[in-house]
Amino acid sequence: MRANQVVMVALNNLEKAEKIRDMLCTEGYEVVAVCTSGSELIRRALIYDQCLILIGYNLVDMNINEVYNALSETCSFLALVNEPYKSFVQESTDMFCISNPINKVVLGNAIDMIFQGQKKLHKLKEKVESLECKIEERKNIEKAKGILMETMGLSENEAFKYIQKTSMMTGRKMDEVAKEII
Repeated sequence: MRANQVVMVALNNLEKAEKIRDMLCTEGYEVVAVCTSGSELIRRALIYDQCLILIGYNLVDMNINEVYNALSETCSFLALVNEPYKSFVQESTDMFCISNPINKVVLGNAIDMIFQGQKKLHKLKEKVESLECKIEERKNIEKAKGILMETMGLSENEAFKYIQKTSMMTGRKMDEVAKEII
């Protein structure tokens, strides 16, 4: 099984959806749901942190845009659509589309590319969070330096060294010392 590669299949034709599920399972993907309705798909998709939804244009109760609007923040999509719908879906969403009839190799390659993109996006999000944290820490240190400069008459360099020395002596991060000063 391919690690952390959760897939859901959503088509209005249950027989076709089950064939796709079987095809994916033989390729090692974890297919956790086969749905014909958008409401069921949404309910099931909210259980998973990240998943890939293979979806047709129309489901029993919703169309592809309605499902996409509900889940685009948490899920990736691969639209399995007929050629006339392909350009419409690509213009109105950021979904990757493949046309019917479904080719096993094309489907596998598309899924692998989407999962690879998910991994890259996840790494970028982690990097952004780390940088935001560092910026916040830097702001705290700058505020604390300002307070020390004003209250103790220190230069900017002296204020920084004071925070740094206190950090080293107490075994705490400079940000923690800065928060205490603030």
